[in-house]
Amino acid sequence: MKMRPWIFAALFPLVLRAEPVAPLPNGALLLDPQHASWNKDGVLAPPRLQPFPDGDGFDADVVLAPVLPAEGGLVWETNLPKAGRYLVTLEFAQARHGNGFEISAGEQVLSGFAPDTRRGMALLEVGALDLPEGAQTIQLKNTTTIENTFMSVGAVYLRPAAVCDMTRPEIRATLAQYKTHQTPKELSLPGVFSDHMVLQRRMAAPVWGRAAAGAAVSVRFRGQTKETRASDNGRWKVVLDPMEAGGPFEMEISDGAQTKRLSDVLVGEVWLGSGQSNMEVSVKFLPGITKPGAPYECDDDTKTLLESGCDPLIRISAVTRDHNKTPQWTALTQENCLDVPALMSSVAVLLRKKLNIPVGVVVRCESSSSSGIWLSRDAVEGDLEIQRQLGEYAKNVYPQLAAEYPEKLKAWELAQEKAKADGSKPPARQNPPPLPGGFVVGAASNGRFEHYGINYTNRIEPVIPFAVRGVVWDQGEGGTGIAGADQTAVMPALVRSWRTAWARPELPFLYVRKNQHPETLPGAMEALGNTVQINNRGLGQINHPPDKAAYARRVFEQMERLLY
Repeated sequence: MKMRPWIFAALFPLVLRAEPVAPLPNGALLLDPQHASWNKDGVLAPPRLQPFPDGDGFDADVVLAPVLPAEGGLVWETNLPKAGRYLVTLEFAQARHGNGFEISAGEQVLSGFAPDTRRGMALLEVGALDLPEGAQTIQLKNTTTIENTFMSVGAVYLRPAAVCDMTRPEIRATLAQYKTHQTPKELSLPGVFSDHMVLQRRMAAPVWGRAAAGAAVSVRFRGQTKETRASDNGRWKVVLDPMEAGGPFEMEISDGAQTKRLSDVLVGEVWLGSGQSNMEVSVKFLPGITKPGAPYECDDDTKTLLESGCDPLIRISAVTRDHNKTPQWTALTQENCLDVPALMSSVAVLLRKKLNIPVGVVVRCESSSSSGIWLSRDAVEGDLEIQRQLGEYAKNVYPQLAAEYPEKLKAWELAQEKAKADGSKPPARQNPPPLPGGFVVGAASNGRFEHYGINYTNRIEPVIPFAVRGVVWDQGEGGTGIAGADQTAVMPALVRSWRTAWARPELPFLYVRKNQHPETLPGAMEALGNTVQINNRGLGQINHPPDKAAYARRVFEQMERLLY
């Protein structure tokens, strides 16, 4: 499909006049969309801009709309107070299939390749420019000629070489502080707040959203009234006092100009379920594929448990890859019970029978996903054990794999030719070994494929800090997705980062044991405290074990032991 940047411009009609770039306090320069001009054949025009999610479900960041090679490039004008060497970092997103680019200042040109980030915003260290004092013109040009590739630019960050020791999390925090944001104009709530939702009982319950800067926001619920003012960037949050189970109730949120009312809101027990396809699988997920000839993905026990357990006080908010696309809450009914995520819905049925109070499950998962995409980029790039393992892989493992690759490639080519000659099935392609922290996607990408962090941004951050009792995790077949880092490093980092994000150091974390997990994982998880392994012994070795009700009973037993 040929990309047409004017389509993106239509999504975000705001036009900001380009203006000179001012240095940041530490002598660095931030070239963001507000300061850019679009240059085609020497004619400057305002940039074409589009919104981009800021990480918690709101379109707040502003990025430059994609520019095709034939349409020119982007220009920033700045006045540099001090000559010197400047390190260049590119912030970008959505580089579909990867995108080549050039950043230039005068006669100096830096070339780079931005890998596909699957909608996430990533950082790429491009190189260094030696810049003189005074007026500067910095240009960014798309050099990829493939029709269906594109890249959105969030910012270009130039910092003096003297501050070269900045970590990526520190760079990301600097960009978040200084780059242009879209200011909200009206009251809005994240998708996890809707009619029919369940709030966690006996726990402070945050309610948050966006409003015009300075707007007085009030939240009324069950006799409580909480008030606050939206910050300069439009963010607001109140925290409801702990409540006992009950409902239904109505929640009213107002900013003076607009009032939103959420009906049929319950208070009870809420659990978050995440991971890959075994967390997503519904009774009618992929019938006939993993069990040839079978009418359903799950077994009769799971089907019976869900059909007999339908209850208007069980509520589900699910965002998955293949089935559930919206975060709005819904009650478990005879009409939908075979289409909702089977594992957590079965757990909800068991909890409802045990506790006799409302139960809600928030499911955020994606089939075939690796654990690495469920951590924030900061958590991956700032975790000492992950980075130690990547360093070990880069020093002692990757060189050996790279040295062996030419012979393996040659053998694959010969085997492929033989398969073509005799009509047999060709062998799987022999790819180059992945560079530390990345996957191989082609020679031009240099092996960097920075998917890690994307589902944290798209699926988890939009529900933080929604109050939940704990987390159930079912993932492992997809590995970590970070070449050189194993689950013993990545999973504890995930738990720590989620606990930090929720400000819950003891947040319960239950995870299903997978045959692909290293033997050292249980010890690493146990050292964190308040983590429980759900044993999979005897429940099947196929890709999608059909007995989700049996898994749910084991999850429920551990919930009972730990909390109930």
